[in-house]
Amino acid sequence: MKRANLRLSWIVLHSLAIALVLVNVLTGLRIAIVQRPGLLSLTELLPQGELHRLHIWGGFGLTAIVAAYLLYRLLLIPSRITHTAGGFAHYHRWVTRAGYLIFSSLLISGWLLLFDGAGFDRYLPEIVSFHFYCAAAAVCYLLLHGGAYFIESGSSLLRRLFHLGKVWPRVNILLLGAGALVVFLLWQLRAESQQVELRIHAIALDQFIHVDGKADEAIWQQITPINVYTHGGANFYDGASTVTLRAVHNGIEAFFHITWEDPNRSLRHLPLLKTQQGWRVQGEGFYRFDEQQFYEDKFALMLANECTDGAAGTMKLGPKPLEGKPANWHGKGYHVAEDGKVRDLWHWKAVRTNDMFLADDNFIGAADNVRPGERRYTAGYMPDSKDSGSYVMNWQWYRPSTIIPKRLPKDPQELLPYQTNDSNPALSWVIPWFGYQPYQAELDSYPLGTLMPSVMYRSNRFEGDRADVRARGHWQDGKWSLELSRKLDTRSESDVPIATGVCLWVAAFDRSQIAHTRHQRPVRLSVEPVHD
Repeated sequence: MKRANLRLSWIVLHSLAIALVLVNVLTGLRIAIVQRPGLLSLTELLPQGELHRLHIWGGFGLTAIVAAYLLYRLLLIPSRITHTAGGFAHYHRWVTRAGYLIFSSLLISGWLLLFDGAGFDRYLPEIVSFHFYCAAAAVCYLLLHGGAYFIESGSSLLRRLFHLGKVWPRVNILLLGAGALVVFLLWQLRAESQQVELRIHAIALDQFIHVDGKADEAIWQQITPINVYTHGGANFYDGASTVTLRAVHNGIEAFFHITWEDPNRSLRHLPLLKTQQGWRVQGEGFYRFDEQQFYEDKFALMLANECTDGAAGTMKLGPKPLEGKPANWHGKGYHVAEDGKVRDLWHWKAVRTNDMFLADDNFIGAADNVRPGERRYTAGYMPDSKDSGSYVMNWQWYRPSTIIPKRLPKDPQELLPYQTNDSNPALSWVIPWFGYQPYQAELDSYPLGTLMPSVMYRSNRFEGDRADVRARGHWQDGKWSLELSRKLDTRSESDVPIATGVCLWVAAFDRSQIAHTRHQRPVRLSVEPVHD
């Protein structure tokens, strides 16, 4: 009875371990596609949808299985397991030892990632890569470990493996209890680890803060910042950037000062280039909405009352993760909130909104309706409503080969500053709609190789709900310094009030359209009360 019960425990443990490894490998590969686009060739084999939570819970389960297995080996077996005699015995011994090393490394690196580095944040890109290769090694281990037994025993292995005879149909209670205890402790530790706090300090109502990106007011120097280490973005050094956050409020309005590492300022947002075939939009991935070369620097801040994984539960991975909705062009996924609540998203853009002294006030909500003729579907990611004001792109209809500009300069000399490679901080890559004239072929005598900005202002600011967030960024010495300001409560259905307990995420973009950095744990806001 005891041996049969142990065999049942062994079967359950191994079956669960195999299932959890496969679940985590498949979900992990889908998550890894976001920063490893080369894996897109596997996309048809991988699951889609909200996978971060499944991946994390799979890691919890696998950790519990490992703990139960250790108890099984140390406490429940009176003697060491002996492998089949013969040439395979030595092989099984070394493969098993390699498995111990692989799964230990896989779980340790996974937990480090779950805790955003847990003190090793500077090495997060390396930890991500190490975790990826450990997962690949785990798949190889399953093939080498299980495959050898099939070669050795043939089909009789399955009959021997699952033949229990007359046994008490239960798994050893001690093993199940140990696994449940480990899962509980891990969940508690995970919950406590999310208490990364950003204190929003109270200041007097008459204390002036100029939103100019320079943060030269004394109050900013008196506040101890918090650092959020983000990784997984395009073009940054190792894909990572440390984001530093400070915040204050005066009872009516909140102010954020944010800095992040960016080795160079990128302002050439899809510029137009004159070629022998005509004008062309410079870009290498814009056709699939994943430009990573000719794009502006950006920064995003998200507020949510939900503090769950996967960007507050909004990340739906895969080329077509939403039933009945269009596939996305880049194959990476959509942002959607399916719980009926919105996530507030502030999107600062170094070219399109910086000269407005605004961030684009957006939100993530339910999947939008599909509009006929609309090439790009953004699912739940949408701008707040606006009364007027916008920027437009200087082409009549986008094609990757050639386009026809909407407007040309009234004076050709206006394009001369853009023909050099100098990074002139005073040079704006936004051109005025009314300072240019409608395109006419007879006016298009510009020489080959001429560059022209593509972003045009028809008015210099948004108006209405979309203009709730004031912002200004300033780049210097390899860092962006950004100041943001918004009312604590705008009373808009598209915004989340700034209050204690609200969670915050940040993401930096280095001349990339969607390939931003990310972090796992949310930052919880703590709003200091205003003193009379």
